Amino acid sequence: MPETTVCRWLPEDPAIVDAYVHELLHTSRLLHGRDPDTCERFANVGEDLETAFGKINVSFDLSRVAHCYRFAAGKKQAPTVLKLDSVVQKFKEFIEAEGVVYAAFNKMFEQAPKPASGQRQITNYIELMEAINTNLATAPTYRPGPSAMVAGVPFYGIIARFCNTNAGYEAFTHPGVNQHFHNVFKKWHQHLTSSASTDVIHDREGGWLSTVALNAMVQSAGGNPEKQTFDSFYVCDTSDPHYGFKSYDDLFIRELKEVHRAVVLPDDVSIVNSACSSTVHKLYRDLKETDEFWIKKTPYSLRHILANDERTKYFIGGTLLQAMLGSLDYHRWRSPVKGTVVETRLISGATHPNPPPTYYAACLDNDHTDLDVVSRSQDFVTAISTRALIFIQADGPVGLMCFVGVGLGEVSTCNIVVEKGQKLEKGDELGQFHFGGSTHCLIFRSGLSVSPIQQGNENPPLVGSKVRVGKDILIVG
Repeated sequence: MPETTVCRWLPEDPAIVDAYVHELLHTSRLLHGRDPDTCERFANVGEDLETAFGKINVSFDLSRVAHCYRFAAGKKQAPTVLKLDSVVQKFKEFIEAEGVVYAAFNKMFEQAPKPASGQRQITNYIELMEAINTNLATAPTYRPGPSAMVAGVPFYGIIARFCNTNAGYEAFTHPGVNQHFHNVFKKWHQHLTSSASTDVIHDREGGWLSTVALNAMVQSAGGNPEKQTFDSFYVCDTSDPHYGFKSYDDLFIRELKEVHRAVVLPDDVSIVNSACSSTVHKLYRDLKETDEFWIKKTPYSLRHILANDERTKYFIGGTLLQAMLGSLDYHRWRSPVKGTVVETRLISGATHPNPPPTYYAACLDNDHTDLDVVSRSQDFVTAISTRALIFIQADGPVGLMCFVGVGLGEVSTCNIVVEKGQKLEKGDELGQFHFGGSTHCLIFRSGLSVSPIQQGNENPPLVGSKVRVGKDILIVG
C-alpha cells in the first residue's frame, strides 16, 4: 500500500508552529521572571510581577495570564513571578539526577533544526520546563485556521521540534521521562475536568463559543456554518453562559445530535460503519504477527498493537483500517458493527501492562522541515501508546473484530464504556477519547474479504477521505 499522511496534528508549515512557540515564550519568560528576548532573569520567584516589569521597561497586560493564578477568595490578586508546579519541579530534578536523561535532554536541543531567524526558541531543558509549567495552568484556547491545530495539542506544539532527533527519541522513550510526563498530564487533566477550565468557554476572541470557533466545529462535523448552527449539531444549552458545558473536557466530548450520527444501513451485517468522525489514513492487508514497526514505512505489528492478547492469532493475515481524529472532531467511539462484546482491555503503552504510556516517541526520518513527526508515524504509535482494545463478535460475515482506540501525546486518555457480554447495535457508544486528537483502528480476521466503499458524489477513494461517525465505509464477505 502507498505511504501517505492524510491527517495531521500540526500544520505543515513549521512557521505556524514556530509562531506559537514564539508567542508562548514571551508569556512564559515574563511569568518566570525572565526577559522575553534575552532570557536573562530580572526577578525571582514570589516577586510582584507588575513592579518587576519596571526593571526591564516592558508593558504586558497581566489580565491575559489571570488563569495562571488561583487566588483564594478575598485575597488580593497580585500576580507574582511563578515557581514551578511541584510535578514540573520533580520532572526537572529527575532530568538533572539521571545522567543518561540529562545528556539526552541537552543533546536534543543541539540536534533539532533551528526555527526561522528572529523567532524565540526553547534552547534548554530549564526553559522547556517553564513552558510546560505555563501550559499546565490553562485549557487550550481556540485559534483560527492552521493555528487551531497547535492550540489543540499545546504540549506537542513545544516538543515536536525535538521529537525527530536521536537524542529526543532516547529521551522520550525513557520510562522515567514518561512517568513524569504522566504526572504532568494527570495534573493538567484535573484542571481540564474542573469548572475552572470553563474560563476558555466564552464568546470573546480565543473562546470556544466565539463565532469562528463554533463555525469551525460545525464544519468539522460536516456541516455548513453559513446555513447551520452549533446547537443544531450538538447537544447543548445556549441559554447558559457556557452552553451547559461544565468543563473544557465536557465540551471536548460533546455529544452529536442523533441525526448527525445516524447509522447508514444499520441492519446490513455485510456493511462496516465508521466508528469515529475521522480521516482515513490507511487500509492495510496481510497483517503480520510481529514486524519491525519502529522502522519507517514498516507494516503494523499485531502482537504489539494487541499487547500479546490471546486472540492475536485470529487476525494474522487479516486487514486493518486506521483513521485519525483532529482536535475539532467528535471524540466518542460508536460501534461499527452489530454483535457482542467479547473482551475489553486498556493498555497503558510501551511499558505494558504498567503505566506510563509513551507520549512523544516517533519513527525517526529525514524530514526536518515538517515538524509533525508523530502524525507521520501512525503505524508506529499504535504499538507504543495508550490503547483501548474492544473485541467484538460481530453478526454475519464479519465475525471477530477489534476496535483499537489509540490516545496520542498529551491525550493518551481512553475511556471504555462497554463491558464483556454486552449486546451491541451499530452506533452504540463504545467510549471516548479525552483532551485532544487521537487515532483508531478496526482490525478484521484472516480470510475475510474487506473492500472500501468510495465516498461522496464524485466517488473519491476511502483512504484520504473525511468520514463522519456512522457512515458506511467497508463491505465484507
